[in-house]
Amino acid sequence: MRQPTAAEPADRVAVLAALDGADPGARRTAARACRAFPDSIEIIAGRLAVETDPRVLEVLVLNLVAVGGPAAAAALAPLLRSDDAGRRFAAAEALKDLGPDALPFFDVLIRDPDPQVRILAAEIARGHAGGAAAQTIERLLAEETEVNVCCAFVDVLADIGTADTPPALRALKARMPGNAFLTFSVDAALAQLPPD
Repeated sequence: MRQPTAAEPADRVAVLAALDGADPGARRTAARACRAFPDSIEIIAGRLAVETDPRVLEVLVLNLVAVGGPAAAAALAPLLRSDDAGRRFAAAEALKDLGPDALPFFDVLIRDPDPQVRILAAEIARGHAGGAAAQTIERLLAEETEVNVCCAFVDVLADIGTADTPPALRALKARMPGNAFLTFSVDAALAQLPPD
């Protein structure tokens, strides 16, 4: 038998009160309902900064994707710097799902001093084959020193690269010849890409 769920908040005041309440179930219901408000992105962004329940966070992030637009991407981008891994990964997936609306943030995040942010930022470019994002990653690959970041860049380039990408991958392989995993990643990417 299906358990009853928390009642849908009746109005804006009730939604905002439920979002700040102690009951995660009520917060989740309110998180779903707040998408109907014109300032939903601001409401969700404010809640994202303090919400601790993973299920509520998921609803908030999914609502931002559903609302879409550059403002939603702007609300998600700071989460890539969160100390909470779940929050970071959810934001990266959501930014990828936002497509072109997230690309303006890609250019800043892909150059972030934190290697983990650069890794997650690369995911934003997935699905944008042959565009400026691929060229940006290729250029940054020439200077990147963190092996994990290089491997993340290579993995994304395997999906979005063009016939212009292989030279950048071969240059990386030559620059870091002693790393077996990186060599494997580059070879796998080269096998997926069109020949140059």
